[in-house]
Amino acid sequence: LVFICMFTLTISAYAIENRASDQIAVYDISVTPTSGTLNVKFSVSGTNIMDKLGCESIMVYEKSGTRWTLVDSMEENDPGMSRYNTNAQKNTIQFDGESGVEYKVSVTVFAENSAGRDTRTETFYVTGR
Repeated sequence: LVFICMFTLTISAYAIENRASDQIAVYDISVTPTSGTLNVKFSVSGTNIMDKLGCESIMVYEKSGTRWTLVDSMEENDPGMSRYNTNAQKNTIQFDGESGVEYKVSVTVFAENSAGRDTRTETFYVTGR
């Protein structure tokens, strides 16, 4: 019985943590380096049909000494980034990556309806392969 209660509490905490707001029901973001490519995968689901939903921005920075330099980006109106009048959007956007180079990738997802817009941002540090 104790095990079942602990398992139930774990599932409930996970579901609450991933539920972002009144606009965003759940989202997931990952960045995976493969040979010569950085794969930025995102998915976002609205609580209902949203006016607009998807990935607001992807910013790719390359480490140069001790500083980060912006080398590529995409915005919400670029192809594959967002959709209108839907409750879900997911995609994988690819960026060029170089083996051994350190990258910082900042990804922001959003959902927008008549009540407003909400966003969630995650930042990843990866090394190109």
